[in-house]
Amino acid sequence: MRAQRIAVLCALDKEIAQIEAALDGAERQERYGVTIITGRRGSATVTAVVGGMGKSAAAAAAQLLIMLAQPDVLIFTGIAGGLNPALQVSDVVIGTSLHYLETNTAIIAECDPWLESFVSDESLVEFAERSLESLGYRRTASLQEAHQEALDKSSQDACPQTDSHNRQCPVAKTGEIKRDLTSHAVEECETRHYVRGTIATSDQFNTEAEVLDLIRSTIYADCEEMEGAAAAHISAKNRVPFVAIRAISNQCGESYESLDEHQDALVKAANAAAAVTLGVVNSLIQSES
Repeated sequence: MRAQRIAVLCALDKEIAQIEAALDGAERQERYGVTIITGRRGSATVTAVVGGMGKSAAAAAAQLLIMLAQPDVLIFTGIAGGLNPALQVSDVVIGTSLHYLETNTAIIAECDPWLESFVSDESLVEFAERSLESLGYRRTASLQEAHQEALDKSSQDACPQTDSHNRQCPVAKTGEIKRDLTSHAVEECETRHYVRGTIATSDQFNTEAEVLDLIRSTIYADCEEMEGAAAAHISAKNRVPFVAIRAISNQCGESYESLDEHQDALVKAANAAAAVTLGVVNSLIQSES
């Protein structure tokens, strides 16, 4: 994969700080309502944009970044609220799939790039996994994987086809599947974890339990944020390979105001995502040389 020009996008300044510090000759400017940072990492030119929060801001920033940098790849990095009970603060979601919430995706898919949801480039996902494993992370089950495991287990536990009275046996009970999903909670607090999973992108900071359960049960999202699917959408529209890397900063269900009480956790998560992103950048440089 060619990686002479690498684009990095995030929403908040804290999410780019560690990456900016790692660039040689980094220059910062404020233009078009965003922060643009350019520098070099090894043989590659890295252009980063801090685009602000929300889907519209992310889409506009992604298009600007692509037009300015003409990148070979685009990496979205930053923090997100956790939906997967197996993930704790600073654990990481590699967004192998990204979905809009509160959106009629079938109508959106009537236009280029003709997609209702979006996927990350597999080579970039593998680079992200390599980066995570070098940093000591261990892979755990995404909600989609845990759900499938629960279905498989319930099918094995049920009688093959019928019981002694020739009645069909149930495949699985909802409560049993839910218990199996929550059984993937982290066993060792000192071990950091990651998933290859699903990112939900919302216009809302969702806190209601019913809404969060619906997100978990319909698209099996491992985290929720406000920009990723929009950035993936614009990348797909421009045919730019994309990957989203999100570190958990808090658990979904907490109020937005409560985030002020643990700013350290937000910075820690932002730095975790940035460290993984730098590992991806390094892999891209090495694959080019």
